[in-house]
Amino acid sequence: MKMNTLIRKAISETVGVALFVTSIVAYNFNSSFHNLVLATTLGLMILLTATVSGGHLNPAVSLFMFARKSIDLTTLIAYWIAQLLGATLGLYLGYALSGASVIAQSAPTGISQSGVFIGEALATTVLIMLIVRLASTKRESLIPFAVALWVFAASTFTLTGAQANPAVTFALMIRDGFDQNHLMIVLAEFVGALVALIYVFLLDSPVKGKKKSAKKK
Repeated sequence: MKMNTLIRKAISETVGVALFVTSIVAYNFNSSFHNLVLATTLGLMILLTATVSGGHLNPAVSLFMFARKSIDLTTLIAYWIAQLLGATLGLYLGYALSGASVIAQSAPTGISQSGVFIGEALATTVLIMLIVRLASTKRESLIPFAVALWVFAASTFTLTGAQANPAVTFALMIRDGFDQNHLMIVLAEFVGALVALIYVFLLDSPVKGKKKSAKKK
């Protein structure tokens, strides 16, 4: 049975995000390996979905791709809906696997809000920069592994565990409530996407332009 291409892509994004969020939530049996598990799951989900939807699995990545005109507005909206749906499904699937109830959790007291913002912006910026740089240098096959390694590394030194993904934050908002802390994290993630876009515009594009000029000569 033939299926609309955009629907196939959206389903791919939903499944990828759902399984990624599941790995974030359902870690109670081996919590000491949590960061490694979620990073590995993300890398595998990118491998699984890359040839169907491009393996965005992240609204900030999709927005970045839209800004670069790699996808159109219709695709962006479809991806966002699919990613948020996947995050919601992953949240409840993760708790179902854990055999626990979905209970709101409060942010640790005394945590640095500026540290949270900077950490999320940094994690998202580098995540997107890695994807774009590897794609622009025709090393797309390394993206799943590079992203997994970065998420694992960033999860160890950011106050939020490097969510770097508005869909993940959305799932936590469903659990904890749409409070100011989560909204600030979402803002930081989109700021990270903007910084990455500026980086690509200023540093990556001119390099490619020079290479094309050199070839013409």
